[in-house]
Amino acid sequence: MRGASDMPSKIRVTFRFKILLSVLVVVTTVVSLITFTMARMFHADKVAYVEDLVSLVSVHAAEEANLRLTAYQDQLVTAGRVLDASTILRERRDEALRSLFGRTQGLVALRVFEGRTMVRLLLDSLTTNAAGMSRASFLAAIAKHAIPFDSIGVGTLYVRNATVSSMLPLSTIAVRIPRAAGRAPLMVVGTVDLNRSIAPGGSSSAFDVFLVDADGRIVSHVDARRRASRERLGWLPPLGPGSLAMVKETERDGKPMISGIANVGVGGLRAGAEIPKSVAYFALRSLLLNLIFLSLGLLTVAAVVSLIWATQMTRSLSQLTRAAQAVGQGDFDVQVAVPSRDEMGQLAGSFNQMASELHGRGQALKEAQAQLIQSEKMAAFGQLGAGIAHEVKNPLAGIQGMIQLTSRSLSPDNPLLGTFAILEKETKRCRTIIDNLLKFARQENLEPEPIALHEVVEDTRAILHHELSLHKITLETAISQNLPLIHGSANQIQQVLMNLILNAEQAMESRGSGRIDVKAAPHDDFVELSVEDDGPGIPRAVQARIFEPFFTTKPAGKGTGLGLAVTFGIMRAHGGAIRVESEEGRGTKFILRFRVAGSHPATGAPSVTSDPEDPIPGDQRAA
Repeated sequence: MRGASDMPSKIRVTFRFKILLSVLVVVTTVVSLITFTMARMFHADKVAYVEDLVSLVSVHAAEEANLRLTAYQDQLVTAGRVLDASTILRERRDEALRSLFGRTQGLVALRVFEGRTMVRLLLDSLTTNAAGMSRASFLAAIAKHAIPFDSIGVGTLYVRNATVSSMLPLSTIAVRIPRAAGRAPLMVVGTVDLNRSIAPGGSSSAFDVFLVDADGRIVSHVDARRRASRERLGWLPPLGPGSLAMVKETERDGKPMISGIANVGVGGLRAGAEIPKSVAYFALRSLLLNLIFLSLGLLTVAAVVSLIWATQMTRSLSQLTRAAQAVGQGDFDVQVAVPSRDEMGQLAGSFNQMASELHGRGQALKEAQAQLIQSEKMAAFGQLGAGIAHEVKNPLAGIQGMIQLTSRSLSPDNPLLGTFAILEKETKRCRTIIDNLLKFARQENLEPEPIALHEVVEDTRAILHHELSLHKITLETAISQNLPLIHGSANQIQQVLMNLILNAEQAMESRGSGRIDVKAAPHDDFVELSVEDDGPGIPRAVQARIFEPFFTTKPAGKGTGLGLAVTFGIMRAHGGAIRVESEEGRGTKFILRFRVAGSHPATGAPSVTSDPEDPIPGDQRAA
């Protein structure tokens, strides 16, 4: 059993950890001092800024309210003078009064008193009806708010909260119109919704801006509930002269607020602005959060930098270790990036060279294995073709003989002669197709002859006309008879066309209709033939494998995967090229290139390359 003196030997503090800890301690201390100092300075500055801003908002609201209330006063005075003008016809006075009532924003009712008797009444029925009040109930409600007729002086605007209901938080404004001696005083009283015209706080969503009357009750506020409640603010100072704002800390619903109040100068009203302390100092909290995040970021960067610095010498060994493990698992495509020029860099370079050589040998081994598999597959295909030839050729020869004997027994004008001629021709073509399959599998040489491409296309069209018409497929050909002759086997080229056209037909079979276009055009030393359909297209992942033998996407029993493989073999034997252009949902286009008779390469050439002036990107060619 070991003693207690042996315990420290089990704890190993690496040099990497010492560097990391030292850097973190220094960075944490510096960042903490900077954060504390900046927070204190910002807090002091923010307090003064918020108080000045509240004062400025309240003064601005007071100035705006003064302009709007002065306009109300002028409109009420104008209404009173219009009614008091004896030189104007009564009809004209009533019309002018109604026009003034309609133009005054927020005015719900207009009453004119001579003495204490109401002599005129105009009412906005739409507003009262929307609030669910009849004319009588509305007049009874506003009559509850008594108007001090004797205390309202000439040129003075009287404004008080006169809320009727929670849906009609209104105010009463009144002015006295001077009249000649001996006549009863004229009082014009308006019942208005001040929020519709003054709208305090409309320019600032951070502050709650309001108007209060001489009794301290709110007459205009963005919150309709506070207007309708006829709330009285108890913290308001006595009304004094001037419009300078006073700022103080208040409380609303248990929340501390910063409030400012300023005199409007009309009707004894005052404008106020308040903002919660939590909102006012939100920027301070944001600053603290930003500083905290910045500190954490600096600590993270410091930790990462110190860790990189401490592990710089051991990183190269770690990379070599991981790379060696990858090579051991068979991944030879691995490289080690060591920028140093010392012995570690030389070791990494040697390792990279070894991995590259192993990768090249692995690729060569895979290619050789693939070629071996393909050779075995083609050998099996050759054996299969030989068996098909023995089993099919003899019955075809018997059928062909019977057709010939039957044809000879018919009279020259018998209409069946044409049908038997087609049967004999198609029987010969079947035998030729079998021979071509054997040639494809056994790599036999082709013996070409000059042929006219338009004749091959027309023969193919005649053979497939009935088959395509059954499936409502339209075959359109545009082949000029003046095309240059090409070298090749007419039967094999016809087989190529039939394979492509029948593939297009099967692709469009489920749709019930379609169109196939066969076109040809001459170029410098070759003829380009295209077979295009408007079918569903070939997925991009499938396009790379369509020429492989035995590869098919058709259901079981509908394809062997040899059609396009045979087509590719025929084009290779002709020294030509074939490529496919297809997009899902937009059809497929196969493009074939044949050398013209005068420029055809030697028979049996293993490969053909495209014209340098007209490259064929992505074409499928014989290798």
